[in-house]
Amino acid sequence: MGILATLRQDRAGEWKTLDDYLRELRHRETGALAALANALPAPSHEQKELAEYGEAGAVLLEVACDLRVPKGSRLAATRCLMEAGIEAPFVGHLFIGAGDLVTDPRLGAAARRLVEAGLPAALHLEGEPAQITLAAGSFARAAHAGGSAVGQARVAELLSGAPELHAGAVAARFALGIAELPEGHKTGWKRLLEQTCTAHRRAPAAAKRVGLAPQWPPNLPEAFTPMVREAEQHTSSVEAADAAANPAGLKPAPAAMAAAPPAKRPKPPAVLPGKTLAPPIRRSPFRKAIGAVVEVPATLPPKPMQPVSARPSKSAAPDAQRPRIQPKQDAPPPAKGALPVMPLPSREREELRFDARGKRIPRGDRWNDEDFRWESPVLPSSELPSPPKARRAVGPFASRLQSILDDRPEAVDRFCAAAEARAAVRGEDGLRQELSAELGADRWRRNRLPPEQRRRLESVMQGESHPPSWRSAARLVIDFFVSGHG
Repeated sequence: MGILATLRQDRAGEWKTLDDYLRELRHRETGALAALANALPAPSHEQKELAEYGEAGAVLLEVACDLRVPKGSRLAATRCLMEAGIEAPFVGHLFIGAGDLVTDPRLGAAARRLVEAGLPAALHLEGEPAQITLAAGSFARAAHAGGSAVGQARVAELLSGAPELHAGAVAARFALGIAELPEGHKTGWKRLLEQTCTAHRRAPAAAKRVGLAPQWPPNLPEAFTPMVREAEQHTSSVEAADAAANPAGLKPAPAAMAAAPPAKRPKPPAVLPGKTLAPPIRRSPFRKAIGAVVEVPATLPPKPMQPVSARPSKSAAPDAQRPRIQPKQDAPPPAKGALPVMPLPSREREELRFDARGKRIPRGDRWNDEDFRWESPVLPSSELPSPPKARRAVGPFASRLQSILDDRPEAVDRFCAAAEARAAVRGEDGLRQELSAELGADRWRRNRLPPEQRRRLESVMQGESHPPSWRSAARLVIDFFVSGHG
């Protein structure tokens, strides 16, 4: 199987069959999750092969919706399911659990398909749509992220078909800034966040590690950040019921035992028939301790320091042939142990001389033993060279145009999304000016537009459902590469 060789390419595991790999992936093994990330850049037929094998679709759906899994593995699981053509109602569950991944460019064209097919399917899932739950918050987070893939206007159009008082749709409109959150829903969200934060703080650390405690902070859009902070402030006094954090909670307090009724007090250990209880045997005071070693720090006797005699210099060395002169009585005696201080040598500045070949001429007294010193190094000039000329900065559309010329399948969608974001910041006129300035560079004049990319750009330019910024950007690119370079 080709997908099995792709999963084993980084030696993350030695699986003989896909059943062995799926067994480890279901238990979230580290090697299996790392190998799943290798399937992200794999060909579409290998991704489809993995998703359609046995019960792999259910396992990949669980991995894609698990927020504890690394992002690369979640992206690979989502893309495999989209390549296999996941249908409703499972695509609705995939949108709720993995809709926050549509902002990642590695998902490619599958991000747009996930929003277009998953959002309507998620609106009609079984359950109580008016109930405020964390699943409704995940739906709002996915709808908010889907605006970067299909545009905010398209998300609002898809939300128009939601049932009345749908909690996820109301939260999604609030996250997108389309409408305010009703007062009843705001109260319900504050109550839910406070309960979730309390349960998370009260859960032991072991329960948090295995995923039995609710996740905090929850998977909500940025518009709910003030409510999340308010819930954290209200539950700041809640402590975890953990044995490691609170060991005193394991044993009942003596006061509580005395106040308890006689029926609930702990009973003394039962005495077997024929056995008499006696006081414990007292330890003998004359018995030496066995196995107790006490290490006493050793104290050494003080060692007297040897007297240090000053070494006389050559000029002050006694000469046996020279008579010793007695000092005068009035002069003070010389200090004992004082060494003569030699004057510091003054370094004269030498003149640098070079021969005809440019090599330095050494000093003539460089081998003098009494006045030896190293030659001073020749330092470079302090004049700085002129700064190099910087090349022209890369524009915001350079990488997008290059990906179109490289014939990547998701290049047109990413280019149009960047054009829409730029139009929202600079306006339509600013978008045309920046894109025209980028196309006027010399490096684009000798390139040719691939036929597949040209077909995609023409479909965007002629489609009425696309935003105006998409159509204008596609028209400029086609006019430049097809109609004679602008």
